Amino acid sequence: MKIAWFLDNTIIGESFYVKNGKAFGLLSKTPYVHKHFVSPECSTAGYNLLWLWDEGYYIKINELEEKLFDLPDLDLDLIFYSCERNGLDLENHDRFSVERLRKKYPNTKIIGYIKEMGKNFPMHRPDRFENRIKFFNQCDAIHLQDNSILRETPAFKEISKQVKTKINFSNFMHNIEYYFNKFYSNEKDNCIFAYLPNPVHRRGRTYEFAKYIGDKYNIEVRYKPLKNTQAFDYLSLKDFIKLWCPCLYHFNLDPEEQQPGWQAVQVASVGSINIGGRNESHQLLFPETATNNETILEEKFEEYLNNPEKRFKVIQNAWNSLNKYYSFETVKKQLKKLYE
Repeated sequence: MKIAWFLDNTIIGESFYVKNGKAFGLLSKTPYVHKHFVSPECSTAGYNLLWLWDEGYYIKINELEEKLFDLPDLDLDLIFYSCERNGLDLENHDRFSVERLRKKYPNTKIIGYIKEMGKNFPMHRPDRFENRIKFFNQCDAIHLQDNSILRETPAFKEISKQVKTKINFSNFMHNIEYYFNKFYSNEKDNCIFAYLPNPVHRRGRTYEFAKYIGDKYNIEVRYKPLKNTQAFDYLSLKDFIKLWCPCLYHFNLDPEEQQPGWQAVQVASVGSINIGGRNESHQLLFPETATNNETILEEKFEEYLNNPEKRFKVIQNAWNSLNKYYSFETVKKQLKKLYE
């Protein structure tokens, strides 16, 4: 199956394509990476749609209009289309309409793909919300990567009430085989990595709790070096994984329940143990420690520290859950059932 992900506008990256598991710039034809890629062979988040089969395309309509003055000639089976920004403004309708894509790709199913729904959506731009409903109703279906908590948000409930088009769901997908092959080791350092996400409100008491456990149990705690003069994401994703993956324990007390939690997926893929946090992946992969109750977390940490068999069981269960919920094969089966 040949898949493309079209976007009206996004500030991140360039248009690219994936051929036989490797990304190339659509215009440059050279191997391609940006900050959400580990390498040309491995991306994160929704980009993984393009790695599911032998050929996939990521098309930024606004970028290609400026450089090519037209949409690219492609033979596609399925288009996921995220129209969420200026493409929803009335004055831009003709440029970003579903009708335009249908004329260019008449034999291709067009799926309205929900990429983002901010906490204030739709109230901060009611005009765009109204046009988004019209956009969805012109598509063959609507698609959301499954997040059971996201389904409970006011924004999604409002969309569900107003659209006439069927809403489909598939799991989030990650290239867990790549992480395993490149970064897994069963010889871990008996230490803690204290992880911080970029948004301050999602950091919780990770550093404080990691220091407390490190001091009490005489175990080393490692951190990502940060200086005021550095951008938070100064390390490439590949270098960042190399920094934390040798650590057996990964502390991440992120309180956000409406986050899917890519970090814990990577942690499970490389054979480490996640401690703390309320992201969805924490609950699926490390259910015993998917909490920020520090009493419970300390009890579990002490149990893992003193019981090698228990540690192995936690790591093995996380790997089994990874394959059940996040593997390419799981999502391929879901998409084939929905759209073939």
